[in-house]
Amino acid sequence: MSSIPLGYGAVAFTGVYLLAMVGIGFLAKSKREGDSLSDFYLAGRSLGPFVLVLTLYATQYSGNTVVGYPAEASRLGYAWIMSVSFMMAIVVGYLLYAPKLQRVARRHGFVTPGDWVDYRFGSNRLSLLTNVLLVVSIANYLLAQLMAMGHIVAGISGNLVPYWVGVTVLIFVIIIYETLGGLRAVAWTDVLQGGMLFVGLLGLLYVAAPGPSHWQALTDWLSANAPEKTAIPSREVQTRWLSTVLLIGFSGSVYPQAIQRIYAAKSARALKRSLQCMIFMPLVTMPVVVLVGLVGLRRFTGLTGIAADQILPMLLAEWAQQSVWTYLLAVLVVTGTLAAIMSTADSVLLSLSSILSKDFLGKSVLAGASEKRLTTVGKRLSWLVMAALASIAFVPRMTLWGLLELKMEILVQVSPIFILGAMWDRLDGRAAFYGMLVGAVLASGFALGGVGGFGGFHTGLVAWAINVAICVGLSFVLAGEQPGDHSPARKNG
Repeated sequence: MSSIPLGYGAVAFTGVYLLAMVGIGFLAKSKREGDSLSDFYLAGRSLGPFVLVLTLYATQYSGNTVVGYPAEASRLGYAWIMSVSFMMAIVVGYLLYAPKLQRVARRHGFVTPGDWVDYRFGSNRLSLLTNVLLVVSIANYLLAQLMAMGHIVAGISGNLVPYWVGVTVLIFVIIIYETLGGLRAVAWTDVLQGGMLFVGLLGLLYVAAPGPSHWQALTDWLSANAPEKTAIPSREVQTRWLSTVLLIGFSGSVYPQAIQRIYAAKSARALKRSLQCMIFMPLVTMPVVVLVGLVGLRRFTGLTGIAADQILPMLLAEWAQQSVWTYLLAVLVVTGTLAAIMSTADSVLLSLSSILSKDFLGKSVLAGASEKRLTTVGKRLSWLVMAALASIAFVPRMTLWGLLELKMEILVQVSPIFILGAMWDRLDGRAAFYGMLVGAVLASGFALGGVGGFGGFHTGLVAWAINVAICVGLSFVLAGEQPGDHSPARKNG
């Protein structure tokens, strides 16, 4: 037996895959039409429905999903099937505002999420606050992806390849193909990554539970050894479920990288068609990761905290020894899992660099700089951001799900200016600023103070409800004091 759980063949396959990603980066670079922000960050607004659905799928189902979610399933049991509704809620959030945003973005040449804020509300302070919250949130999200990379590589190699080496190598691959080809490279790699993940998860479902009898045997074991894992969720858990659906639905649909894919769609029709396909993806993806977590709970008792994030790699290492078929499947799942993590990390990094370059430096020290200059600066910032986050990821202190919840509670405070702002013309920029500010301060204060929730609801969601109430209530008050609409979006059509 090889000292590497999946064998040197798996390492070689993964190496070829990583080289292919770099090759796609060079190919995407050759197809670039210039150094404009739109071409680099939005692929020239040319993404059709097929590429859109796979790039959204690969981005949405990240390291948190394929590594963190099985670990959470092992902690909560069958109640974690609630995660299906989380992912569906995100697509519902998209459908509320994305088609309108795409049309406006194409007409006015938006590149970053901040461009919508500038156009819709014409408020510099609101734009600044929005961008600060987006950067904080997605930097946290990117950190989670880097941690997931390390867990996967360490797990499949039996720690022969250390956690920090896995993080470092994959970071270099991502940043190389991204700086070469921008969103075009990211989207093309997402097509391959999303397809591999989808096929791998279907195969994983077969290996984990080939038939109904295997589900029954697993349930019987859980009922005997961990009855709380199969019990009807308590009222508190059900409340937390509802809270999480709302939290992830509103925050997940305003990821900066998702917004930029909305901008990059070839047309509103292409966007709608991709979202119609996306609504079915959770029904295939989430039951598999829940099942993996429960199987891991049965096989590896006593895993808690960060250690539980190793469940998927440990199971794959075992399944790979059963037969040639399960070995090949394990290799595909491992590569698909790395692909999912990388596809999310590269998308987040691209959005982060665009915001830092265009919305922060482009409005201050680089004001008046050419688009080529801003694009070049954005590439350099990508390297600096990755280096800074990697130093933190080398010593993980939180579970992947913990990082996800923390990020969502901050990110959700941004959702009213996109969703409510697109749906309701009367939302006032001043009201949106004060609502977001109060929501962000409350959410951060609760997190720093260790407040776990209120009656089962996330503290970030409670802060979001206050945020929305201020947005709506103050908009009516300001409209009464100064009749007429002050929204640039309505003035400009």
